[in-house]
Amino acid sequence: MSMRAWLMNISLVDGWFPATLFSITAVLAAILLGIAIWEMVDGSRGGGKRAIAVVACPMVIAVIAGIVGLVIAWLLSDVFVVFGVELGPRVIAWAGCGCAIVGFAVSHVMLHRGVLRAVAVILVVCAVFSTATGIDQAYGEYATIGSLFGQDSYREADLTGMAKRSDLISVTQWRQEAADGSISDIPAHGEVSKVNIPATTSHFEARQALVYLPPAALVTAKHKPALPVILMMSGQPGSPGRVFAAGGIQTMMDDYAQHHGGLAPIVIAADQLGDDSHNTLCVDSPVYGKALTYLTKDVVDWVKTNLPAAWQAQDWAIAGFSQGATCSLQIGANHPNLFGTIIPTGSELKPTNGSESSMISRFFHGDRTAYEKQIPINAIRNHAPSNQTLVIGAGERDRESVRNVELIAPVAQQEGMHVTAVESLGNAHDWHAVRDTLRYGLVVFGYNTGLSDAKPKLADYPNLKRITI
Repeated sequence: MSMRAWLMNISLVDGWFPATLFSITAVLAAILLGIAIWEMVDGSRGGGKRAIAVVACPMVIAVIAGIVGLVIAWLLSDVFVVFGVELGPRVIAWAGCGCAIVGFAVSHVMLHRGVLRAVAVILVVCAVFSTATGIDQAYGEYATIGSLFGQDSYREADLTGMAKRSDLISVTQWRQEAADGSISDIPAHGEVSKVNIPATTSHFEARQALVYLPPAALVTAKHKPALPVILMMSGQPGSPGRVFAAGGIQTMMDDYAQHHGGLAPIVIAADQLGDDSHNTLCVDSPVYGKALTYLTKDVVDWVKTNLPAAWQAQDWAIAGFSQGATCSLQIGANHPNLFGTIIPTGSELKPTNGSESSMISRFFHGDRTAYEKQIPINAIRNHAPSNQTLVIGAGERDRESVRNVELIAPVAQQEGMHVTAVESLGNAHDWHAVRDTLRYGLVVFGYNTGLSDAKPKLADYPNLKRITI
Protein backbone atom coordinates (compact mmCIF):
# COMPACT_ATOMS: atom_id res chain seq x y z
CA MET A 1 0.00 0.00 0.00
CA SER A 2 1.35 3.43 -0.92
CA MET A 3 1.86 6.15 1.68
CA ARG A 4 -1.00 8.16 0.20
CA ALA A 5 -3.39 5.19 0.32
CA TRP A 6 -2.32 4.47 3.91
CA LEU A 7 -2.96 8.09 4.87
CA MET A 8 -6.39 8.17 3.21
CA ASN A 9 -7.43 4.98 5.05
CA ILE A 10 -6.62 6.27 8.54
CA SER A 11 -9.75 5.96 10.68
CA LEU A 12 -11.30 9.08 12.16
CA VAL A 13 -13.84 7.28 14.33
CA ASP A 14 -11.64 4.85 16.26
CA GLY A 15 -8.10 3.53 16.44
CA TRP A 16 -4.79 5.24 17.02
CA PHE A 17 -5.34 8.56 15.21
CA PRO A 18 -8.19 10.09 17.25
CA ALA A 19 -6.74 8.63 20.46
CA THR A 20 -3.36 10.23 19.69
CA LEU A 21 -4.92 13.56 18.73
CA PHE A 22 -6.99 13.72 21.92
CA SER A 23 -3.97 12.72 24.01
CA ILE A 24 -1.71 15.39 22.49
CA THR A 25 -4.37 18.03 23.08
CA ALA A 26 -4.76 16.98 26.72
CA VAL A 27 -0.99 16.86 27.31
CA LEU A 28 -0.40 20.31 25.80
CA ALA A 29 -3.21 21.81 27.88
CA ALA A 30 -1.82 20.13 30.99
CA ILE A 31 1.69 21.48 30.26
CA LEU A 32 0.42 25.06 29.98
CA LEU A 33 -1.73 24.74 33.07
CA GLY A 34 1.07 23.09 35.06
CA ILE A 35 3.63 25.74 34.15
CA ALA A 36 1.12 28.50 34.88
CA ILE A 37 0.38 27.05 38.33
CA TRP A 38 4.11 26.69 39.03
CA GLU A 39 4.66 30.32 38.02
CA MET A 40 1.76 31.40 40.19
CA VAL A 41 3.10 29.57 43.24
CA ASP A 42 6.63 30.81 42.65
CA GLY A 43 5.44 34.33 41.89
CA SER A 44 3.14 34.53 44.89
CA ARG A 45 6.09 33.82 47.13
CA GLY A 46 7.76 36.87 45.66
CA GLY A 47 4.59 38.94 45.71
CA GLY A 48 4.19 38.90 41.92
CA LYS A 49 0.67 39.76 40.76
CA ARG A 50 1.31 38.86 37.11
CA ALA A 51 2.00 35.25 38.04
CA ILE A 52 -1.48 34.94 39.52
CA ALA A 53 -2.98 36.50 36.40
CA VAL A 54 -1.18 33.91 34.24
CA VAL A 55 -3.44 31.24 35.78
CA ALA A 56 -6.59 33.23 36.52
CA CYS A 57 -6.95 34.94 33.14
CA PRO A 58 -6.74 31.80 30.93
CA MET A 59 -9.10 29.89 33.23
CA VAL A 60 -11.69 32.68 33.22
CA ILE A 61 -11.46 33.04 29.45
CA ALA A 62 -11.77 29.25 29.04
CA VAL A 63 -14.95 29.19 31.13
CA ILE A 64 -16.46 32.15 29.27
CA ALA A 65 -15.51 30.71 25.84
CA GLY A 66 -16.91 27.30 26.80
CA ILE A 67 -20.23 28.79 27.91
CA VAL A 68 -20.45 30.91 24.76
CA GLY A 69 -19.74 27.84 22.61
CA LEU A 70 -22.41 25.81 24.40
CA VAL A 71 -25.01 28.57 24.10
CA ILE A 72 -24.33 29.23 20.41
CA ALA A 73 -24.44 25.53 19.58
CA TRP A 74 -27.66 25.11 21.57
CA LEU A 75 -29.28 28.11 19.85
CA LEU A 76 -28.29 26.86 16.38
CA SER A 77 -29.44 23.34 17.22
CA ASP A 78 -32.52 23.53 19.41
CA VAL A 79 -33.89 27.06 19.05
CA PHE A 80 -33.32 28.14 15.45
CA VAL A 81 -32.77 24.59 14.10
CA VAL A 82 -30.42 26.03 11.47
CA PHE A 83 -29.37 22.59 10.21
CA GLY A 84 -32.90 21.22 9.98
CA VAL A 85 -32.30 18.80 12.87
CA GLU A 86 -31.10 19.01 16.45
CA LEU A 87 -27.36 18.48 16.77
CA GLY A 88 -27.60 16.31 19.87
CA PRO A 89 -26.01 16.77 23.31
CA ARG A 90 -22.70 15.14 22.37
CA VAL A 91 -22.11 17.59 19.54
CA ILE A 92 -23.13 20.55 21.70
CA ALA A 93 -20.79 19.34 24.45
CA TRP A 94 -17.91 19.03 21.99
CA ALA A 95 -18.60 22.58 20.74
CA GLY A 96 -18.43 23.94 24.28
CA CYS A 97 -15.35 21.92 25.18
CA GLY A 98 -13.56 22.93 21.98
CA CYS A 99 -14.29 26.63 22.51
CA ALA A 100 -13.06 26.38 26.11
CA ILE A 101 -9.73 24.83 25.11
CA VAL A 102 -9.24 27.28 22.24
CA GLY A 103 -9.97 30.20 24.57
CA PHE A 104 -7.53 28.79 27.12
CA ALA A 105 -4.83 28.36 24.46
CA VAL A 106 -5.33 31.76 22.81
CA SER A 107 -5.01 33.53 26.16
CA HIS A 108 -1.66 31.78 26.67
CA VAL A 109 -0.56 32.92 23.20
CA MET A 110 -1.16 36.49 24.40
CA LEU A 111 0.52 35.99 27.78
CA HIS A 112 3.68 34.10 26.81
CA ARG A 113 6.59 34.32 24.45
CA GLY A 114 9.06 31.79 23.07
CA VAL A 115 8.52 28.09 23.62
CA LEU A 116 5.34 28.48 25.68
CA ARG A 117 3.73 30.63 22.99
CA ALA A 118 4.61 27.97 20.40
CA VAL A 119 3.04 25.29 22.64
CA ALA A 120 -0.11 27.42 22.95
CA VAL A 121 -0.32 27.90 19.17
CA ILE A 122 0.00 24.14 18.61
CA LEU A 123 -2.72 23.60 21.24
CA VAL A 124 -5.08 25.89 19.32
CA VAL A 125 -4.61 23.78 16.19
CA CYS A 126 -4.95 20.50 18.08
CA ALA A 127 -8.07 21.73 19.90
CA VAL A 128 -9.76 22.62 16.61
CA PHE A 129 -8.95 19.25 15.06
CA SER A 130 -9.89 17.38 18.25
CA THR A 131 -13.26 19.13 18.35
CA ALA A 132 -13.92 18.37 14.69
CA THR A 133 -12.93 14.73 15.23
CA GLY A 134 -15.13 14.44 18.31
CA ILE A 135 -18.11 15.86 16.45
CA ASP A 136 -17.44 13.49 13.57
CA GLN A 137 -17.34 10.57 15.99
CA ALA A 138 -20.69 11.68 17.40
CA TYR A 139 -22.22 11.62 13.91
CA GLY A 140 -20.22 8.73 12.49
CA GLU A 141 -20.25 10.63 9.20
CA TYR A 142 -16.65 10.50 7.94
CA ALA A 143 -15.01 7.17 8.64
CA THR A 144 -11.55 7.89 7.20
CA ILE A 145 -9.40 10.84 6.17
CA GLY A 146 -10.04 9.90 2.55
CA SER A 147 -13.79 10.18 3.05
CA LEU A 148 -13.33 13.87 3.92
CA PHE A 149 -12.22 14.36 0.33
CA GLY A 150 -14.78 12.04 -1.23
CA GLN A 151 -12.20 9.30 -1.72
CA ASP A 152 -12.62 5.62 -0.99
CA SER A 153 -10.90 2.32 -1.67
CA TYR A 154 -13.72 0.62 -3.54
CA ARG A 155 -12.83 -0.77 -6.94
CA GLU A 156 -14.78 -0.13 -10.09
CA ALA A 157 -16.36 -3.18 -11.67
CA ASP A 158 -18.55 -4.09 -14.59
CA LEU A 159 -21.20 -6.39 -13.14
CA THR A 160 -23.27 -6.44 -16.30
CA GLY A 161 -24.70 -9.89 -16.81
CA MET A 162 -22.90 -11.49 -13.85
CA ALA A 163 -25.90 -13.75 -13.25
CA LYS A 164 -28.28 -15.44 -15.66
CA ARG A 165 -31.88 -15.72 -14.57
CA SER A 166 -31.99 -19.33 -15.73
CA ASP A 167 -29.12 -20.26 -13.37
CA LEU A 168 -30.70 -18.83 -10.22
CA ILE A 169 -32.29 -21.03 -7.60
CA SER A 170 -34.32 -20.10 -4.54
CA VAL A 171 -32.67 -19.31 -1.23
CA THR A 172 -34.33 -22.40 0.23
CA GLN A 173 -32.85 -24.63 -2.47
CA TRP A 174 -29.43 -23.05 -2.06
CA ARG A 175 -29.48 -23.53 1.69
CA GLN A 176 -30.31 -27.20 1.17
CA GLU A 177 -27.47 -27.66 -1.32
CA ALA A 178 -25.07 -25.90 1.03
CA ALA A 179 -26.18 -28.15 3.90
CA ASP A 180 -25.62 -31.21 1.70
CA GLY A 181 -22.07 -30.10 0.93
CA SER A 182 -22.78 -29.48 -2.75
CA ILE A 183 -21.50 -25.91 -2.41
CA SER A 184 -18.09 -25.69 -0.80
CA ASP A 185 -16.36 -22.63 -2.24
CA ILE A 186 -18.17 -19.94 -0.25
CA PRO A 187 -15.83 -16.94 0.26
CA ALA A 188 -15.24 -15.62 3.76
CA HIS A 189 -16.29 -12.09 2.83
CA GLY A 190 -18.48 -10.28 0.36
CA GLU A 191 -17.28 -7.65 -2.11
CA VAL A 192 -18.11 -3.98 -2.63
CA SER A 193 -17.82 -2.47 -6.09
CA LYS A 194 -18.44 0.87 -7.77
CA VAL A 195 -20.76 0.51 -10.72
CA ASN A 196 -22.30 2.74 -13.34
CA ILE A 197 -26.05 2.15 -13.46
CA PRO A 198 -27.29 3.53 -16.78
CA ALA A 199 -30.08 6.09 -16.49
CA THR A 200 -31.67 4.63 -19.59
CA THR A 201 -35.22 5.77 -18.92
CA SER A 202 -34.77 8.69 -16.54
CA HIS A 203 -31.59 10.31 -17.94
CA PHE A 204 -30.93 11.37 -14.34
CA GLU A 205 -27.34 12.50 -13.78
CA ALA A 206 -26.46 10.10 -10.98
CA ARG A 207 -23.06 9.42 -9.50
CA GLN A 208 -21.68 5.90 -9.37
CA ALA A 209 -23.54 3.45 -7.18
CA LEU A 210 -21.95 1.03 -4.74
CA VAL A 211 -22.97 -2.63 -4.72
CA TYR A 212 -22.35 -5.15 -1.96
CA LEU A 213 -22.42 -8.77 -3.11
CA PRO A 214 -22.50 -11.29 -0.24
CA PRO A 215 -20.35 -14.45 -0.28
CA ALA A 216 -23.24 -16.54 -1.63
CA ALA A 217 -23.31 -14.35 -4.75
CA LEU A 218 -19.60 -14.92 -5.39
CA VAL A 219 -19.45 -18.71 -5.50
CA THR A 220 -18.12 -20.23 -8.72
CA ALA A 221 -20.88 -22.83 -8.85
CA LYS A 222 -23.30 -22.48 -11.73
CA HIS A 223 -26.31 -22.06 -9.48
CA LYS A 224 -26.48 -18.96 -7.31
CA PRO A 225 -29.33 -18.03 -4.97
CA ALA A 226 -31.80 -15.36 -6.02
CA LEU A 227 -30.95 -13.03 -3.15
CA PRO A 228 -33.03 -10.36 -1.46
CA VAL A 229 -32.01 -6.75 -2.12
CA ILE A 230 -31.75 -3.61 0.00
CA LEU A 231 -31.78 -0.27 -1.82
CA MET A 232 -30.06 2.19 0.52
CA MET A 233 -29.85 5.99 0.37
CA SER A 234 -27.74 8.57 2.19
CA GLY A 235 -28.92 11.81 3.69
CA GLN A 236 -28.36 15.17 2.02
CA PRO A 237 -25.60 16.20 1.68
CA GLY A 238 -24.40 12.69 1.05
CA SER A 239 -23.33 10.10 -1.50
CA PRO A 240 -23.38 6.33 -2.09
CA GLY A 241 -19.88 6.16 -0.69
CA ARG A 242 -21.06 7.80 2.54
CA VAL A 243 -23.69 5.08 2.94
CA PHE A 244 -21.06 2.35 3.01
CA ALA A 245 -18.34 4.20 4.92
CA ALA A 246 -20.53 5.82 7.58
CA GLY A 247 -23.12 3.06 7.65
CA GLY A 248 -20.61 0.26 8.07
CA ILE A 249 -22.57 -1.72 5.49
CA GLN A 250 -19.88 -4.19 4.43
CA THR A 251 -18.95 -5.14 8.00
CA MET A 252 -22.60 -5.51 8.97
CA MET A 253 -23.49 -7.66 5.97
CA ASP A 254 -20.35 -9.80 6.21
CA ASP A 255 -21.11 -10.46 9.86
CA TYR A 256 -24.64 -11.52 8.95
CA ALA A 257 -23.34 -13.75 6.15
CA GLN A 258 -20.84 -15.46 8.47
CA HIS A 259 -23.73 -16.54 10.68
CA HIS A 260 -25.95 -17.62 7.78
CA GLY A 261 -23.77 -19.76 5.57
CA GLY A 262 -22.67 -16.93 3.27
CA LEU A 263 -26.20 -15.61 2.75
CA ALA A 264 -26.98 -11.91 3.11
CA PRO A 265 -28.89 -9.37 1.05
CA ILE A 266 -27.38 -7.62 -1.94
CA VAL A 267 -27.08 -3.93 -0.98
CA ILE A 268 -27.31 -1.16 -3.56
CA ALA A 269 -26.32 2.34 -2.48
CA ALA A 270 -27.79 4.36 -5.33
CA ASP A 271 -27.47 8.11 -5.82
CA GLN A 272 -30.78 9.91 -5.34
CA LEU A 273 -29.11 13.35 -5.28
CA GLY A 274 -26.77 13.74 -8.25
CA ASP A 275 -24.64 16.11 -6.19
CA ASP A 276 -24.07 16.79 -2.49
CA SER A 277 -25.80 20.16 -2.81
CA HIS A 278 -28.94 18.80 -4.50
CA ASN A 279 -32.08 17.83 -2.61
CA THR A 280 -34.12 16.20 -5.33
CA LEU A 281 -36.95 15.25 -2.92
CA CYS A 282 -36.67 11.90 -4.73
CA VAL A 283 -39.26 12.98 -7.27
CA ASP A 284 -39.33 13.61 -11.00
CA SER A 285 -39.06 17.37 -11.34
CA PRO A 286 -37.88 20.13 -13.68
CA VAL A 287 -35.32 21.17 -11.06
CA TYR A 288 -32.95 18.18 -10.83
CA GLY A 289 -34.44 15.67 -13.25
CA LYS A 290 -36.17 12.34 -12.83
CA ALA A 291 -34.68 11.02 -9.58
CA LEU A 292 -37.75 8.90 -8.83
CA THR A 293 -37.73 7.18 -12.21
CA TYR A 294 -34.01 6.55 -11.86
CA LEU A 295 -34.48 4.78 -8.53
CA THR A 296 -37.66 2.85 -9.26
CA LYS A 297 -37.05 2.01 -12.92
CA ASP A 298 -33.41 2.26 -13.97
CA VAL A 299 -31.82 0.99 -10.75
CA VAL A 300 -34.40 -1.72 -10.06
CA ASP A 301 -34.34 -3.00 -13.65
CA TRP A 302 -30.53 -3.01 -13.78
CA VAL A 303 -30.27 -5.00 -10.55
CA LYS A 304 -32.85 -7.56 -11.62
CA THR A 305 -31.26 -7.95 -15.04
CA ASN A 306 -27.61 -8.19 -14.04
CA LEU A 307 -27.29 -9.44 -10.46
CA PRO A 308 -28.37 -12.65 -8.71
CA ALA A 309 -31.37 -10.82 -7.28
CA ALA A 310 -34.88 -11.94 -6.42
CA TRP A 311 -37.68 -10.29 -8.34
CA GLN A 312 -40.62 -10.29 -5.94
CA ALA A 313 -41.48 -7.17 -3.93
CA GLN A 314 -41.38 -9.18 -0.70
CA ASP A 315 -37.66 -9.76 -1.36
CA TRP A 316 -36.83 -6.07 -1.77
CA ALA A 317 -36.30 -3.47 0.95
CA ILE A 318 -35.70 0.26 0.70
CA ALA A 319 -33.82 2.07 3.46
CA GLY A 320 -32.20 5.41 4.17
CA PHE A 321 -31.03 8.06 6.61
CA SER A 322 -32.47 11.57 7.09
CA GLN A 323 -33.44 12.86 3.62
CA GLY A 324 -32.84 9.33 2.36
CA ALA A 325 -35.15 8.03 5.09
CA THR A 326 -37.92 10.35 3.94
CA CYS A 327 -37.31 9.13 0.40
CA SER A 328 -37.45 5.49 1.48
CA LEU A 329 -40.80 6.07 3.19
CA GLN A 330 -42.44 7.97 0.37
CA ILE A 331 -41.08 5.67 -2.35
CA GLY A 332 -41.68 2.47 -0.41
CA ALA A 333 -45.25 3.38 0.50
CA ASN A 334 -46.04 4.63 -3.02
CA HIS A 335 -44.54 1.53 -4.66
CA PRO A 336 -45.65 -1.55 -2.71
CA ASN A 337 -45.30 -3.49 -5.95
CA LEU A 338 -41.52 -2.95 -5.72
CA PHE A 339 -40.68 -2.93 -2.02
CA GLY A 340 -42.01 -5.22 0.67
CA THR A 341 -39.91 -3.74 3.50
CA ILE A 342 -39.07 -0.15 4.46
CA ILE A 343 -36.25 0.72 6.93
CA PRO A 344 -35.96 4.51 7.47
CA THR A 345 -33.89 6.19 10.21
CA GLY A 346 -34.34 9.85 11.12
CA SER A 347 -37.12 10.56 8.63
CA GLU A 348 -38.83 13.89 8.13
CA LEU A 349 -42.63 14.11 8.14
CA LYS A 350 -42.56 15.34 4.56
CA PRO A 351 -40.13 16.13 1.76
CA THR A 352 -38.66 19.57 2.36
CA ASN A 353 -36.63 21.93 0.19
CA GLY A 354 -37.36 25.56 0.99
CA SER A 355 -40.81 26.92 1.76
CA GLU A 356 -43.78 24.74 0.92
CA SER A 357 -45.19 27.17 -1.65
CA SER A 358 -41.83 27.55 -3.38
CA MET A 359 -41.26 23.81 -3.35
CA ILE A 360 -44.66 23.06 -4.87
CA SER A 361 -44.07 25.65 -7.57
CA ARG A 362 -40.52 24.53 -8.44
CA PHE A 363 -40.76 20.76 -8.09
CA PHE A 364 -44.42 20.01 -8.82
CA HIS A 365 -45.40 22.61 -11.43
CA GLY A 366 -47.66 24.22 -8.84
CA ASP A 367 -49.65 21.01 -8.32
CA ARG A 368 -50.31 20.72 -4.59
CA THR A 369 -52.00 17.34 -5.02
CA ALA A 370 -48.83 15.89 -6.56
CA TYR A 371 -46.83 17.19 -3.60
CA GLU A 372 -49.30 15.83 -1.06
CA LYS A 373 -48.92 12.34 -2.54
CA GLN A 374 -45.24 12.38 -1.58
CA ILE A 375 -45.89 12.99 2.12
CA PRO A 376 -45.21 9.59 3.75
CA ILE A 377 -48.37 9.48 5.87
CA ASN A 378 -50.49 10.32 2.83
CA ALA A 379 -48.66 7.75 0.71
CA ILE A 380 -49.31 5.07 3.35
CA ARG A 381 -53.01 5.92 3.49
CA ASN A 382 -53.36 6.16 -0.28
CA HIS A 383 -52.11 2.58 -0.71
CA ALA A 384 -53.87 0.97 2.24
CA PRO A 385 -54.36 -1.72 3.20
CA SER A 386 -50.70 -2.63 3.05
CA ASN A 387 -48.92 -5.86 3.92
CA GLN A 388 -45.48 -4.21 3.95
CA THR A 389 -43.03 -4.40 6.84
CA LEU A 390 -41.85 -1.14 8.38
CA VAL A 391 -38.86 -0.94 10.75
CA ILE A 392 -38.62 2.76 11.55
CA GLY A 393 -36.03 4.27 13.86
CA ALA A 394 -34.52 7.43 15.27
CA GLY A 395 -31.77 8.38 17.68
CA GLU A 396 -33.00 8.77 21.26
CA ARG A 397 -31.54 12.29 21.41
CA ASP A 398 -32.97 13.30 18.04
CA ARG A 399 -36.23 14.53 19.55
CA GLU A 400 -37.76 15.77 16.31
CA SER A 401 -37.19 12.48 14.51
CA VAL A 402 -38.57 10.53 17.49
CA ARG A 403 -41.71 12.68 17.31
CA ASN A 404 -41.91 11.95 13.59
CA VAL A 405 -41.73 8.22 14.28
CA GLU A 406 -44.47 8.58 16.88
CA LEU A 407 -46.70 10.20 14.24
CA ILE A 408 -45.87 7.96 11.27
CA ALA A 409 -45.74 4.53 12.91
CA PRO A 410 -49.35 4.46 14.27
CA VAL A 411 -50.74 5.41 10.85
CA ALA A 412 -48.70 2.67 9.18
CA GLN A 413 -49.92 0.13 11.71
CA GLN A 414 -53.54 1.22 11.31
CA GLU A 415 -53.25 0.77 7.55
CA GLY A 416 -52.03 -2.82 7.85
CA MET A 417 -48.24 -2.54 7.87
CA HIS A 418 -46.21 -4.77 10.19
CA VAL A 419 -44.52 -2.04 12.21
CA THR A 420 -41.61 -1.96 14.63
CA ALA A 421 -40.68 1.52 15.87
CA VAL A 422 -37.40 1.92 17.75
CA GLU A 423 -35.08 4.53 19.18
CA SER A 424 -31.32 4.11 19.32
CA LEU A 425 -30.22 4.75 22.90
CA GLY A 426 -27.63 7.45 23.46
CA ASN A 427 -27.56 8.52 19.81
CA ALA A 428 -28.96 11.50 17.92
CA HIS A 429 -29.44 12.31 14.23
CA ASP A 430 -26.40 10.31 13.23
CA TRP A 431 -25.10 7.18 11.54
CA HIS A 432 -24.83 5.38 14.87
CA ALA A 433 -28.63 5.39 15.02
CA VAL A 434 -28.75 4.21 11.40
CA ARG A 435 -26.51 1.24 12.14
CA ASP A 436 -28.58 0.25 15.17
CA THR A 437 -31.87 0.45 13.26
CA LEU A 438 -30.53 -1.22 10.12
CA ARG A 439 -28.93 -4.04 12.09
CA TYR A 440 -32.32 -4.99 13.52
CA GLY A 441 -34.08 -4.29 10.22
CA LEU A 442 -31.63 -6.68 8.56
CA VAL A 443 -32.59 -9.61 10.78
CA VAL A 444 -36.30 -8.87 10.26
CA PHE A 445 -35.77 -8.70 6.50
CA GLY A 446 -33.62 -11.83 6.54
CA TYR A 447 -36.27 -13.77 8.44
CA ASN A 448 -39.04 -12.59 6.11
CA THR A 449 -37.05 -13.53 2.99
CA GLY A 450 -35.89 -16.95 4.17
CA LEU A 451 -32.24 -16.15 4.79
CA SER A 452 -32.71 -17.20 8.40
CA ASP A 453 -35.12 -19.32 10.40
CA ALA A 454 -34.47 -17.40 13.62
CA LYS A 455 -37.35 -15.12 14.52
CA PRO A 456 -36.06 -11.62 15.38
CA LYS A 457 -36.21 -10.54 19.01
CA LEU A 458 -35.82 -6.88 19.83
CA ALA A 459 -34.59 -7.89 23.29
CA ASP A 460 -31.41 -9.19 21.62
CA TYR A 461 -30.54 -5.59 20.69
CA PRO A 462 -29.93 -3.78 23.99
CA ASN A 463 -29.15 -0.46 22.31
CA LEU A 464 -32.65 -0.32 20.84
CA LYS A 465 -35.77 0.62 22.75
CA ARG A 466 -39.24 0.04 21.36
CA ILE A 467 -41.32 3.16 20.79
CA THR A 468 -44.87 2.51 21.90
CA ILE A 469 -47.39 3.20 19.15
